[in-house]
Amino acid sequence: MDKHIFKNFNNTIGSLIFKKILISYIIFASLLTSYQIYAELNTSVNIMKKEFTQIFKHFNKKLTYGLGLKDKDNLNNTLNEIMQEQNDIKGISLVVKDKVIILRGLVDKNLRGKDKGRKSNENFVYSASPLISFNHDLYNNKEKIGTLTFYTTKQTIFDYTKETIFLIFFNIILSIFLLWGLTVYATHKYLTMPLKELIDGIKSFESHDDEKVAIKLDLKNMRELTILAKSFNKMSSKISEDIINLQQLTMIQNQQKKALEEANKTKDDFLANMSHELKTPLNSINLISSIMMKNKSDKFDEKDTKNLKIINNCGNDLLFLINDILDLSKLEAGKMKLNYELIDIESFIQKINDMFYPQAKEKGIKLSTKIDKSLKEIYTDESRLNQVLRNLIGNSIKFVHKGEIRLIVQEKEKTIRIIVSDDGIGIPEDKLEHIFDRFKQADGSTTRKYGGTGLGLAICKDLIALFNGSINIESKVNIGTKITIEIPKNLDIASSNEQTVKKLNESNELEDLDYEFLFDMEEEKEDIQKKAKSKILVLNSDPISYMSLIIEFNKNFQTQQINNAIDLFKKLKKEKFDLLIIDNESLKKSSIEKILDLEIDYLIATKDNEQISENIKKKAKGILHKPFDNNLAIEMVKEILV
Repeated sequence: MDKHIFKNFNNTIGSLIFKKILISYIIFASLLTSYQIYAELNTSVNIMKKEFTQIFKHFNKKLTYGLGLKDKDNLNNTLNEIMQEQNDIKGISLVVKDKVIILRGLVDKNLRGKDKGRKSNENFVYSASPLISFNHDLYNNKEKIGTLTFYTTKQTIFDYTKETIFLIFFNIILSIFLLWGLTVYATHKYLTMPLKELIDGIKSFESHDDEKVAIKLDLKNMRELTILAKSFNKMSSKISEDIINLQQLTMIQNQQKKALEEANKTKDDFLANMSHELKTPLNSINLISSIMMKNKSDKFDEKDTKNLKIINNCGNDLLFLINDILDLSKLEAGKMKLNYELIDIESFIQKINDMFYPQAKEKGIKLSTKIDKSLKEIYTDESRLNQVLRNLIGNSIKFVHKGEIRLIVQEKEKTIRIIVSDDGIGIPEDKLEHIFDRFKQADGSTTRKYGGTGLGLAICKDLIALFNGSINIESKVNIGTKITIEIPKNLDIASSNEQTVKKLNESNELEDLDYEFLFDMEEEKEDIQKKAKSKILVLNSDPISYMSLIIEFNKNFQTQQINNAIDLFKKLKKEKFDLLIIDNESLKKSSIEKILDLEIDYLIATKDNEQISENIKKKAKGILHKPFDNNLAIEMVKEILV
């Protein structure tokens, strides 16, 4: 048998089986050997007993005669003759009436006390001493007259069986070695090696994964292992085919993924461009109609004013829809960010209440708010939270015909809970599961009757997820709806740097025409300018996008606009201004050096993705991000001018 068989045999399943078999066999062989040795010793004792019985029968008459005559010399001579004739007898005792009268050989004197009172019988017994006794009773006319006992040693018995015991041990040891060798050989050849081939085949298949090679194992006459090998061959061929098919599918999927990404990017670009193209004229329509509705010059009659109001309402509805679609697109693309700031929650909720109170009053609905007195401030995005609550309360006003709308703010340990509940028409239980899905409403009739696109709640859910918060809804038909929002207070990070992001809502996305170019509104402009305390000059080549901001500025400051750098420098020579606002798109490279030489504070207005000259940026007092957050812009200007 090769040495490498034993060397490679360790740590295999064959080795494990071999150890189990060998240990079991050794235990069985040990028990069997013990029984055989015991049986051999027993047989030797029985043989010796027969021999001693024959000797006893041969000398029985002499012993009986000597006892009858009480001739002790005759008895001694007879016992000496017995010991000389049978070497296996190592001692003799003669007991008459329970009294030892003669002892011969190795029988110790102490045996007298031990044998005293012992009844004689022919059954041998193993005594505590190394001697073994064989009892024979002497009779005279059927009357027991004494007991003759032959003694031999255990060593004598062992000598009789020594060769046989040696052969037993030899056979057992030989059989163990043969079993060991044959088991190792058989398990290695018929189990370990075939399994190794199977494992090598599997490893070879793994290593040839990219090459699509099917492995063919040839394990002949291995029965179950042959079946396993055939199954593996079929499996490897099938997997090779599947790998080829999978790679082809992966290539197709990658192409489709790339096409989808391009389509999605095109969609995002389209939505962004279309929202800008739609909102620019729409904001102008809303603003112009809003100004015209005031009818300060009394140029319009009641019918005209009513028509302007309809135009304004429709424009605002359309603007909300465009904003929802744009927000949804940004949320899908992961481009929506939050602008965190510390807000007074009581003031925030009061603004919400003031916004919806007229609508609720007009419908005869009660609008109530309740805030925990212990809750003062939270650190969050006011604009986006405002958008969520506007959506929820707007829905409630839309679907409540009679009853109450409740806005409740509760303080938790690290979060605030905002509950919007109403007594509206409710939502069927089977529709609640999909109520936050996009373009979903309770049913088609809801859309037809109440309007809307089904985007509001979907956007609310995504925005709350952006806050790391949760939103849940409970509703019963004809009883009402309860929506619970929970968002973190974030007071532990309120002192950290705030994120610089864009805030998108109706109030700060108005990109309108400069009021200076709209109808006859010079009187309003003059009234505003009289109240101004500081003068601001704005350089921009797109007055439409600045319209809303200019109107807000004119409520607090004297504001003028210039559409090119040449006119800017001429204006600065003639008049003195407290602050200059420069649109980055309107600033040419040739004008940068001149701007840097001006001894006047200025702000840079730019979009997030625009490049700004480092020198201009370094000297600027701040940056206004487009589209503008009017409130934020006014606060920034006030900080510079005050």
